[in-house]
Amino acid sequence: MQDGNIRLDYIEGVTPMGQKNGYVIVQGEANRFVIVNPKDKQAFVMSADGFGSGLGAMMNNPVMKVTMTNTSFHFRELGAGEPILGYKTRKVRTYYASTIKVRVLMMNNETMVSDSSDQWIGNVDVDPRNLESWSKSFSSGVKSTNPELVVELAKYTKKYGRTGLALKTITWSTRTDKKGKVTADTILSEVTDLKTGAINADVFKIPDGYEVADMSQMMAGTSASIDSAKAADEKKGDKKDAKKDDRGITSEAIKAGLGGIFGKKKPPM
Repeated sequence: MQDGNIRLDYIEGVTPMGQKNGYVIVQGEANRFVIVNPKDKQAFVMSADGFGSGLGAMMNNPVMKVTMTNTSFHFRELGAGEPILGYKTRKVRTYYASTIKVRVLMMNNETMVSDSSDQWIGNVDVDPRNLESWSKSFSSGVKSTNPELVVELAKYTKKYGRTGLALKTITWSTRTDKKGKVTADTILSEVTDLKTGAINADVFKIPDGYEVADMSQMMAGTSASIDSAKAADEKKGDKKDAKKDDRGITSEAIKAGLGGIFGKKKPPM
């Protein structure tokens, strides 16, 4: 983290785009997220508020739509925690809940999410711009649908985010699907090595020679393909025979949209 920029390297696991050995850059001044794939020399760019609202256009288009409702977030102080890496800590408990509805083509799924986390906030001296960039990128994406959630996130950031860093977090997560099936997980996240000092600014930039794809433009193109195919079907008078979902999107239109998303091996410049 430096000068309002953040970089997350995925040493194990995959990036939000499902790639191994990639990394994510939060460019605070540009207010955008960049998901970098070194293997294929590609970078996927989206606005910070788009990422915060559920990967923006990727998750809200004629083929796939993700909506979050009944969202809540609050927190409370639990007192002093044990020292971590030589830093004194304060223990804070957070609560988060929401209902997530996912629609893929003509299939629907609904999941109720309930999370509680204990966080050990270390009194680490950090540039407040770094944590503000991270929190604002997520909170800006839910302003229109969950304004009360933004207020609570802002309170949390002001009280804890500007005066320290979460050095340890234990999250108890529960997922309940529409059939009532419950899945519970416990997740431990802990900082095991912490260093301070100057960082080369190039680590927060897209490397030279990489293909750059704007995700919002890609999804806009997909939506246009679906609209075009739908209009063509209606012009041919195929509405009676074409299979549609409840929004009137035909199977041919869906194929056109899928082709726009998955038909190319590499993203456009």
